[in-house]
Amino acid sequence: MKKLKLSKGFTPLLAGLPDQSVIRLPEPQTVAVSAMDIPYIRPRLLVKKKDPVKIGTPLFSDKRMDHIRYVSPGSGHVKEIVFGPRRKLIEVIIQLDRQNEAIQFEPVRESSIHDIPKADLVKQLQEGGLWQCFRQFPSKDTADDTHTPPMIIVSLNGNDLFSPHPGLVLENELTAFKFGLKLLRRFCETVVVTARETSLQGLADIEEMITHAVPDRFPSWDPGVVLYRLKRSVEDNLSWCISAEHLILIGNFFLTGVYPVKRVVSVTRPHDKKPHIITRQGVPVKNLIGQIEQNAVVTTGRFNGRMVDPETHLGFFESTLNIIDTGDEDEFFGFMMPGFNKATVSRTFVSSLFGAPRDMDANYHGEERACINCGYCTNICPVDLMPSFIMKALYSDDIEDALNYGILDCCRCGLCSYTCPSKIELTHILSEGMDAYYKDKE
Repeated sequence: MKKLKLSKGFTPLLAGLPDQSVIRLPEPQTVAVSAMDIPYIRPRLLVKKKDPVKIGTPLFSDKRMDHIRYVSPGSGHVKEIVFGPRRKLIEVIIQLDRQNEAIQFEPVRESSIHDIPKADLVKQLQEGGLWQCFRQFPSKDTADDTHTPPMIIVSLNGNDLFSPHPGLVLENELTAFKFGLKLLRRFCETVVVTARETSLQGLADIEEMITHAVPDRFPSWDPGVVLYRLKRSVEDNLSWCISAEHLILIGNFFLTGVYPVKRVVSVTRPHDKKPHIITRQGVPVKNLIGQIEQNAVVTTGRFNGRMVDPETHLGFFESTLNIIDTGDEDEFFGFMMPGFNKATVSRTFVSSLFGAPRDMDANYHGEERACINCGYCTNICPVDLMPSFIMKALYSDDIEDALNYGILDCCRCGLCSYTCPSKIELTHILSEGMDAYYKDKE
Protein backbone atom coordinates (compact mmCIF):
# COMPACT_ATOMS: atom_id res chain seq x y z
CA MET A 1 0.00 0.00 0.00
CA LYS A 2 1.40 3.37 -1.02
CA LYS A 3 0.78 6.62 0.82
CA LEU A 4 -0.21 9.77 -1.02
CA LYS A 5 0.87 13.06 0.47
CA LEU A 6 -1.16 16.25 0.40
CA SER A 7 0.49 19.43 1.61
CA LYS A 8 -2.56 21.62 0.96
CA GLY A 9 -6.24 21.13 1.65
CA PHE A 10 -7.83 21.60 5.06
CA THR A 11 -8.43 19.52 8.17
CA PRO A 12 -11.41 21.22 9.78
CA LEU A 13 -12.39 20.34 13.33
CA LEU A 14 -16.15 20.21 12.83
CA ALA A 15 -18.71 19.03 15.34
CA GLY A 16 -21.39 16.56 14.33
CA LEU A 17 -19.54 13.70 12.59
CA PRO A 18 -21.77 10.60 12.21
CA ASP A 19 -21.30 7.93 14.84
CA GLN A 20 -20.82 4.20 14.19
CA SER A 21 -24.34 3.10 15.11
CA VAL A 22 -26.68 1.77 12.40
CA ILE A 23 -30.47 1.90 12.16
CA ARG A 24 -32.77 0.53 9.47
CA LEU A 25 -35.67 2.64 8.24
CA PRO A 26 -39.04 1.04 7.50
CA GLU A 27 -39.99 0.78 3.84
CA PRO A 28 -41.16 4.14 2.43
CA GLN A 29 -44.45 4.60 0.60
CA THR A 30 -42.75 6.22 -2.38
CA VAL A 31 -39.33 6.26 -3.99
CA ALA A 32 -38.05 8.32 -6.88
CA VAL A 33 -35.28 8.68 -9.42
CA SER A 34 -34.02 12.25 -9.35
CA ALA A 35 -32.41 14.00 -12.30
CA MET A 36 -31.07 16.82 -10.13
CA ASP A 37 -27.81 15.13 -9.10
CA ILE A 38 -26.92 13.80 -12.58
CA PRO A 39 -24.54 16.24 -14.32
CA TYR A 40 -25.10 17.20 -17.97
CA ILE A 41 -28.07 14.85 -18.49
CA ARG A 42 -30.75 15.66 -21.06
CA PRO A 43 -33.49 13.25 -19.94
CA ARG A 44 -35.92 11.52 -22.28
CA LEU A 45 -38.95 10.14 -20.44
CA LEU A 46 -39.80 6.50 -21.11
CA VAL A 47 -42.91 6.24 -18.87
CA LYS A 48 -46.14 8.11 -18.24
CA LYS A 49 -48.11 8.80 -15.10
CA LYS A 50 -49.88 5.68 -13.72
CA ASP A 51 -47.69 3.30 -15.76
CA PRO A 52 -46.91 0.07 -13.85
CA VAL A 53 -43.22 -0.49 -13.15
CA LYS A 54 -40.97 -3.15 -11.65
CA ILE A 55 -37.58 -2.85 -9.99
CA GLY A 56 -35.28 -2.18 -12.92
CA THR A 57 -37.89 -0.74 -15.31
CA PRO A 58 -36.33 2.14 -17.32
CA LEU A 59 -37.89 5.49 -16.37
CA PHE A 60 -35.83 7.83 -18.52
CA SER A 61 -32.72 7.84 -20.64
CA ASP A 62 -30.14 10.43 -21.66
CA LYS A 63 -30.80 11.99 -25.08
CA ARG A 64 -27.06 12.30 -25.62
CA MET A 65 -26.55 8.57 -24.93
CA ASP A 66 -29.92 6.92 -25.40
CA HIS A 67 -28.59 3.50 -24.39
CA ILE A 68 -27.92 4.76 -20.83
CA ARG A 69 -31.02 3.95 -18.75
CA TYR A 70 -32.12 5.26 -15.36
CA VAL A 71 -34.33 2.63 -13.77
CA SER A 72 -36.94 2.31 -11.05
CA PRO A 73 -35.74 1.34 -7.55
CA GLY A 74 -39.16 -0.08 -6.65
CA SER A 75 -42.21 -1.87 -8.03
CA GLY A 76 -45.62 -0.22 -8.25
CA HIS A 77 -46.80 2.55 -10.54
CA VAL A 78 -45.66 6.01 -11.59
CA LYS A 79 -47.33 8.32 -9.11
CA GLU A 80 -46.04 11.62 -10.45
CA ILE A 81 -43.52 13.13 -12.86
CA VAL A 82 -42.22 16.37 -11.36
CA PHE A 83 -40.99 19.16 -13.62
CA GLY A 84 -39.27 22.43 -12.75
CA PRO A 85 -39.00 25.69 -14.71
CA ARG A 86 -39.00 25.26 -18.50
CA ARG A 87 -40.16 21.66 -17.98
CA LYS A 88 -36.84 20.58 -16.57
CA LEU A 89 -37.24 17.07 -15.15
CA ILE A 90 -36.86 17.02 -11.37
CA GLU A 91 -37.80 13.43 -10.51
CA VAL A 92 -40.04 10.49 -11.35
CA ILE A 93 -41.95 9.30 -8.26
CA ILE A 94 -42.98 5.66 -7.83
CA GLN A 95 -45.80 4.57 -5.53
CA LEU A 96 -44.61 1.26 -4.07
CA ASP A 97 -46.84 -1.80 -4.02
CA ARG A 98 -44.72 -3.91 -1.59
CA GLN A 99 -44.52 -6.82 -4.03
CA ASN A 100 -40.93 -6.04 -5.07
CA GLU A 101 -41.30 -7.50 -8.54
CA ALA A 102 -38.09 -7.07 -10.50
CA ILE A 103 -36.78 -7.42 -14.03
CA GLN A 104 -34.47 -10.40 -14.01
CA PHE A 105 -31.13 -10.35 -15.82
CA GLU A 106 -28.80 -13.30 -16.30
CA PRO A 107 -26.58 -13.66 -13.19
CA VAL A 108 -22.84 -13.95 -13.73
CA ARG A 109 -20.70 -16.47 -11.86
CA GLU A 110 -17.44 -15.14 -10.47
CA SER A 111 -15.52 -17.92 -12.17
CA SER A 112 -16.85 -16.95 -15.61
CA ILE A 113 -16.23 -13.19 -15.44
CA HIS A 114 -13.24 -13.48 -17.78
CA ASP A 115 -15.12 -15.59 -20.34
CA ILE A 116 -17.91 -13.09 -21.05
CA PRO A 117 -17.21 -10.55 -23.83
CA LYS A 118 -16.61 -7.04 -22.52
CA ALA A 119 -19.32 -5.67 -24.83
CA ASP A 120 -21.90 -7.96 -23.16
CA LEU A 121 -20.89 -6.75 -19.69
CA VAL A 122 -21.22 -3.13 -20.81
CA LYS A 123 -24.61 -3.74 -22.40
CA GLN A 124 -25.98 -5.45 -19.29
CA LEU A 125 -24.82 -2.56 -17.10
CA GLN A 126 -26.41 -0.02 -19.43
CA GLU A 127 -29.73 -1.84 -19.65
CA GLY A 128 -29.66 -2.55 -15.92
CA GLY A 129 -29.28 1.13 -15.01
CA LEU A 130 -25.79 1.02 -13.51
CA TRP A 131 -23.39 2.10 -16.24
CA GLN A 132 -23.66 5.69 -15.01
CA CYS A 133 -21.79 4.61 -11.86
CA PHE A 134 -18.64 5.11 -13.94
CA ARG A 135 -17.66 8.77 -14.26
CA GLN A 136 -15.00 10.02 -16.67
CA PHE A 137 -12.55 12.86 -16.09
CA PRO A 138 -12.14 15.76 -16.46
CA SER A 139 -15.87 16.59 -16.43
CA LYS A 140 -17.06 13.55 -14.42
CA ASP A 141 -19.72 12.91 -17.03
CA THR A 142 -20.95 9.35 -17.68
CA ALA A 143 -18.02 7.26 -18.91
CA ASP A 144 -17.62 6.67 -22.64
CA ASP A 145 -18.13 2.94 -23.22
CA THR A 146 -16.04 3.06 -26.42
CA HIS A 147 -13.03 4.35 -24.52
CA THR A 148 -10.51 2.24 -22.58
CA PRO A 149 -9.49 4.29 -19.53
CA PRO A 150 -5.83 4.46 -18.51
CA MET A 151 -6.85 4.22 -14.86
CA ILE A 152 -9.96 3.57 -12.73
CA ILE A 153 -10.00 5.15 -9.28
CA VAL A 154 -12.18 3.54 -6.58
CA SER A 155 -12.82 5.78 -3.58
CA LEU A 156 -13.82 4.06 -0.34
CA ASN A 157 -14.73 7.42 1.21
CA GLY A 158 -17.52 9.65 -0.08
CA ASN A 159 -17.25 13.21 -1.31
CA ASP A 160 -17.95 14.71 2.10
CA LEU A 161 -16.34 14.72 5.55
CA PHE A 162 -19.66 13.39 6.86
CA SER A 163 -20.09 10.59 4.30
CA PRO A 164 -20.83 7.04 5.52
CA HIS A 165 -17.89 5.15 7.02
CA PRO A 166 -16.57 2.62 4.46
CA GLY A 167 -16.47 -0.13 7.10
CA LEU A 168 -20.26 0.13 7.49
CA VAL A 169 -20.82 0.42 3.74
CA LEU A 170 -18.79 -2.77 3.16
CA GLU A 171 -20.37 -4.68 6.04
CA ASN A 172 -21.90 -7.90 4.64
CA GLU A 173 -20.96 -6.71 1.11
CA LEU A 174 -17.37 -7.96 0.77
CA THR A 175 -18.29 -10.58 -1.83
CA ALA A 176 -19.96 -8.00 -4.06
CA PHE A 177 -17.08 -5.55 -3.61
CA LYS A 178 -14.41 -8.11 -4.51
CA PHE A 179 -16.45 -9.23 -7.51
CA GLY A 180 -16.74 -5.60 -8.60
CA LEU A 181 -12.96 -5.18 -8.46
CA LYS A 182 -12.52 -8.22 -10.70
CA LEU A 183 -14.99 -6.69 -13.14
CA LEU A 184 -13.06 -3.40 -13.22
CA ARG A 185 -9.99 -5.25 -14.45
CA ARG A 186 -11.97 -6.24 -17.54
CA PHE A 187 -12.19 -2.55 -18.38
CA CYS A 188 -8.72 -1.41 -17.30
CA GLU A 189 -5.46 -2.92 -16.08
CA THR A 190 -4.72 -0.15 -13.58
CA VAL A 191 -7.24 -0.04 -10.73
CA VAL A 192 -6.48 2.34 -7.87
CA VAL A 193 -8.31 1.81 -4.56
CA THR A 194 -7.97 4.63 -2.03
CA ALA A 195 -8.94 4.99 1.63
CA ARG A 196 -8.40 7.58 4.35
CA GLU A 197 -5.75 6.59 6.88
CA THR A 198 -8.26 6.99 9.71
CA SER A 199 -10.57 4.47 7.99
CA LEU A 200 -8.01 1.66 7.67
CA GLN A 201 -8.68 0.15 11.10
CA GLY A 202 -12.18 -0.84 10.07
CA LEU A 203 -11.07 -2.25 6.70
CA ALA A 204 -8.79 -5.12 7.73
CA ASP A 205 -10.70 -7.60 5.52
CA ILE A 206 -9.82 -5.73 2.33
CA GLU A 207 -6.55 -4.10 3.35
CA GLU A 208 -4.62 -6.03 0.71
CA MET A 209 -6.91 -4.58 -1.99
CA ILE A 210 -6.28 -0.94 -0.99
CA THR A 211 -3.51 0.39 -3.20
CA HIS A 212 -3.18 3.91 -1.77
CA ALA A 213 -3.79 5.41 1.69
CA VAL A 214 -4.52 9.13 1.74
CA PRO A 215 -4.12 11.52 4.70
CA ASP A 216 -7.07 12.65 6.75
CA ARG A 217 -6.96 16.07 5.12
CA PHE A 218 -9.97 17.15 3.10
CA PRO A 219 -10.28 16.45 0.15
CA SER A 220 -7.31 14.06 -0.24
CA TRP A 221 -9.67 11.13 -0.95
CA ASP A 222 -11.49 12.89 -3.80
CA PRO A 223 -10.81 10.98 -7.06
CA GLY A 224 -9.85 14.26 -8.77
CA VAL A 225 -7.13 14.90 -6.18
CA VAL A 226 -5.91 11.29 -6.38
CA LEU A 227 -5.71 11.54 -10.18
CA TYR A 228 -3.78 14.82 -9.93
CA ARG A 229 -1.20 13.13 -7.68
CA LEU A 230 -0.87 9.97 -9.77
CA LYS A 231 -1.16 11.05 -13.41
CA ARG A 232 1.98 10.91 -15.53
CA SER A 233 0.67 11.72 -19.01
CA VAL A 234 -2.02 13.69 -20.80
CA GLU A 235 -3.91 10.43 -21.52
CA ASP A 236 -4.41 9.92 -17.77
CA ASN A 237 -6.79 12.90 -17.80
CA LEU A 238 -9.42 10.58 -19.35
CA SER A 239 -9.40 8.16 -16.41
CA TRP A 240 -12.59 6.92 -14.76
CA CYS A 241 -13.72 6.90 -11.15
CA ILE A 242 -16.36 5.07 -9.13
CA SER A 243 -17.36 5.06 -5.46
CA ALA A 244 -17.25 1.95 -3.27
CA GLU A 245 -21.06 2.11 -2.84
CA HIS A 246 -21.64 1.99 -6.58
CA LEU A 247 -19.07 -0.76 -7.09
CA ILE A 248 -21.00 -2.85 -4.55
CA LEU A 249 -24.21 -2.19 -6.49
CA ILE A 250 -22.56 -3.44 -9.69
CA GLY A 251 -21.21 -6.54 -7.93
CA ASN A 252 -24.61 -7.40 -6.48
CA PHE A 253 -26.31 -6.76 -9.82
CA PHE A 254 -24.15 -9.30 -11.65
CA LEU A 255 -24.27 -11.85 -8.81
CA THR A 256 -28.08 -11.78 -8.46
CA GLY A 257 -29.27 -10.49 -11.84
CA VAL A 258 -31.54 -7.98 -10.03
CA TYR A 259 -31.09 -4.22 -9.70
CA PRO A 260 -30.00 -3.62 -6.05
CA VAL A 261 -31.82 -0.95 -4.05
CA LYS A 262 -30.10 -1.01 -0.63
CA ARG A 263 -28.33 2.21 0.41
CA VAL A 264 -26.32 3.32 3.46
CA VAL A 265 -26.87 7.01 4.24
CA SER A 266 -25.52 9.35 6.90
CA VAL A 267 -27.66 12.19 8.23
CA THR A 268 -26.08 14.80 10.49
CA ARG A 269 -27.58 17.68 12.40
CA PRO A 270 -26.36 19.84 15.30
CA HIS A 271 -26.89 18.52 18.83
CA ASP A 272 -28.56 15.27 17.80
CA LYS A 273 -27.68 11.59 17.41
CA LYS A 274 -26.05 10.92 14.04
CA PRO A 275 -26.33 7.23 13.12
CA HIS A 276 -25.83 5.57 9.76
CA ILE A 277 -29.13 4.65 8.12
CA ILE A 278 -29.88 1.61 5.96
CA THR A 279 -32.66 2.45 3.56
CA ARG A 280 -33.78 2.14 -0.06
CA GLN A 281 -32.52 4.10 -3.05
CA GLY A 282 -34.60 7.18 -3.81
CA VAL A 283 -36.13 7.38 -0.33
CA PRO A 284 -38.04 10.61 0.50
CA VAL A 285 -35.74 13.15 2.12
CA LYS A 286 -38.40 13.74 4.80
CA ASN A 287 -38.10 10.11 5.93
CA LEU A 288 -34.40 10.65 6.58
CA ILE A 289 -34.36 14.07 8.22
CA GLY A 290 -37.70 14.20 10.03
CA GLN A 291 -38.70 17.66 11.22
CA ILE A 292 -36.24 20.50 10.76
CA GLU A 293 -36.18 24.08 11.94
CA GLN A 294 -37.28 26.83 9.57
CA ASN A 295 -33.85 28.43 9.74
CA ALA A 296 -32.06 25.29 8.52
CA VAL A 297 -30.93 24.11 5.10
CA VAL A 298 -30.33 20.56 3.87
CA THR A 299 -27.24 19.88 1.77
CA THR A 300 -25.41 16.82 0.43
CA GLY A 301 -22.00 18.15 1.53
CA ARG A 302 -20.53 20.72 3.88
CA PHE A 303 -18.20 22.22 1.28
CA ASN A 304 -19.32 20.95 -2.12
CA GLY A 305 -22.85 19.55 -1.92
CA ARG A 306 -26.09 20.81 -3.41
CA MET A 307 -29.03 22.19 -1.49
CA VAL A 308 -31.88 19.69 -1.24
CA ASP A 309 -35.60 20.39 -1.08
CA PRO A 310 -37.01 18.35 1.85
CA GLU A 311 -40.07 17.57 -0.29
CA THR A 312 -37.99 15.65 -2.85
CA HIS A 313 -36.20 12.28 -2.82
CA LEU A 314 -32.56 11.28 -2.39
CA GLY A 315 -30.52 11.17 -5.60
CA PHE A 316 -28.64 8.22 -7.09
CA PHE A 317 -25.19 9.71 -6.33
CA GLU A 318 -26.04 11.04 -2.86
CA SER A 319 -25.24 9.24 0.39
CA THR A 320 -25.20 12.00 2.99
CA LEU A 321 -27.49 14.78 4.17
CA ASN A 322 -26.28 17.64 6.35
CA ILE A 323 -28.82 19.78 8.19
CA ILE A 324 -27.11 23.14 8.75
CA ASP A 325 -28.32 26.21 10.57
CA THR A 326 -28.52 29.18 8.21
CA GLY A 327 -27.06 31.44 10.90
CA ASP A 328 -28.75 34.40 9.24
CA GLU A 329 -28.95 36.53 12.37
CA ASP A 330 -26.72 39.63 12.45
CA GLU A 331 -23.86 39.82 14.92
CA PHE A 332 -23.59 43.20 16.59
CA PHE A 333 -19.98 44.34 16.18
CA GLY A 334 -19.17 40.84 14.94
CA PHE A 335 -15.93 42.03 13.36
CA MET A 336 -14.67 42.96 16.85
CA MET A 337 -15.60 39.69 18.53
CA PRO A 338 -12.75 37.29 19.42
CA GLY A 339 -14.61 34.32 17.85
CA PHE A 340 -14.19 31.61 20.49
CA ASN A 341 -16.51 29.21 18.64
CA LYS A 342 -15.81 30.09 14.99
CA ALA A 343 -14.60 27.51 12.47
CA THR A 344 -11.73 29.17 10.62
CA VAL A 345 -8.94 28.44 8.15
CA SER A 346 -6.74 31.36 9.18
CA ARG A 347 -5.78 32.56 12.66
CA THR A 348 -8.26 35.44 12.55
CA PHE A 349 -10.26 34.05 15.49
CA VAL A 350 -9.19 32.91 18.93
CA SER A 351 -10.74 29.51 18.20
CA SER A 352 -7.73 28.70 15.99
CA LEU A 353 -5.66 28.34 19.16
CA PHE A 354 -7.82 25.51 20.51
CA GLY A 355 -8.48 22.07 19.04
CA ALA A 356 -12.13 21.63 20.00
CA PRO A 357 -14.63 20.75 17.22
CA ARG A 358 -16.72 23.67 16.02
CA ASP A 359 -20.28 23.94 14.78
CA MET A 360 -20.64 25.30 11.28
CA ASP A 361 -23.47 27.39 9.84
CA ALA A 362 -24.34 28.70 6.38
CA ASN A 363 -23.85 32.37 7.21
CA TYR A 364 -21.58 34.39 4.93
CA HIS A 365 -20.47 36.43 7.97
CA GLY A 366 -20.07 39.39 5.68
CA GLU A 367 -20.85 40.27 2.09
CA GLU A 368 -19.16 39.76 -1.24
CA ARG A 369 -16.37 42.18 -2.01
CA ALA A 370 -13.74 42.59 -4.71
CA CYS A 371 -10.88 40.07 -4.86
CA ILE A 372 -7.90 41.40 -2.89
CA ASN A 373 -5.34 38.89 -4.23
CA CYS A 374 -4.73 37.58 -0.72
CA GLY A 375 -3.70 34.13 -1.96
CA TYR A 376 -5.78 32.15 0.56
CA CYS A 377 -7.48 30.18 -2.23
CA THR A 378 -4.11 29.31 -3.81
CA ASN A 379 -2.63 28.24 -0.48
CA ILE A 380 -5.49 25.84 0.25
CA CYS A 381 -6.18 24.37 -3.22
CA PRO A 382 -5.39 20.62 -3.14
CA VAL A 383 -4.54 20.51 -6.88
CA ASP A 384 -2.26 23.58 -6.87
CA LEU A 385 -4.56 25.90 -8.82
CA MET A 386 -4.81 29.67 -8.54
CA PRO A 387 -8.61 30.02 -8.38
CA SER A 388 -8.59 33.83 -8.30
CA PHE A 389 -6.58 33.96 -11.53
CA ILE A 390 -8.91 31.47 -13.19
CA MET A 391 -11.94 33.48 -12.04
CA LYS A 392 -10.55 36.65 -13.62
CA ALA A 393 -9.78 34.81 -16.86
CA LEU A 394 -13.36 33.49 -16.99
CA TYR A 395 -14.81 36.95 -16.29
CA SER A 396 -12.73 38.20 -19.22
CA ASP A 397 -14.07 35.41 -21.47
CA ASP A 398 -10.49 34.19 -21.90
CA ILE A 399 -11.03 30.42 -21.79
CA GLU A 400 -7.51 29.80 -23.13
CA ASP A 401 -5.97 31.47 -20.09
CA ALA A 402 -8.32 29.54 -17.79
CA LEU A 403 -7.23 26.28 -19.43
CA ASN A 404 -3.59 27.25 -19.12
CA TYR A 405 -4.13 27.93 -15.42
CA GLY A 406 -5.43 24.34 -15.10
CA ILE A 407 -9.18 24.80 -14.66
CA LEU A 408 -9.85 21.22 -15.82
CA ASP A 409 -7.91 19.91 -12.80
CA CYS A 410 -10.42 21.54 -10.43
CA CYS A 411 -12.05 18.88 -8.22
CA ARG A 412 -14.84 21.26 -7.07
CA CYS A 413 -14.04 20.57 -3.42
CA GLY A 414 -15.36 23.97 -2.31
CA LEU A 415 -12.39 24.99 -0.18
CA CYS A 416 -11.57 28.09 -2.22
CA SER A 417 -15.06 29.47 -1.58
CA TYR A 418 -14.86 28.54 2.10
CA THR A 419 -11.55 30.30 2.69
CA CYS A 420 -12.14 33.42 0.55
CA PRO A 421 -12.24 36.50 2.85
CA SER A 422 -14.03 38.42 0.09
CA LYS A 423 -16.91 35.88 0.15
CA ILE A 424 -16.56 35.13 -3.58
CA GLU A 425 -18.17 31.88 -4.70
CA LEU A 426 -15.04 30.72 -6.49
CA THR A 427 -16.09 27.06 -6.69
CA HIS A 428 -19.36 27.98 -8.38
CA ILE A 429 -17.57 30.25 -10.86
CA LEU A 430 -14.97 27.62 -11.75
CA SER A 431 -17.63 24.91 -12.01
CA GLU A 432 -19.70 26.99 -14.42
CA GLY A 433 -16.59 27.64 -16.50
CA MET A 434 -15.75 23.93 -16.67
CA ASP A 435 -19.33 23.03 -17.56
CA ALA A 436 -19.56 25.68 -20.27
CA TYR A 437 -16.30 24.50 -21.82
CA TYR A 438 -17.39 20.85 -21.73
CA LYS A 439 -20.82 21.54 -23.22
CA ASP A 440 -19.26 23.66 -25.94
CA LYS A 441 -17.01 20.73 -26.92
CA GLU A 442 -19.90 18.26 -27.16
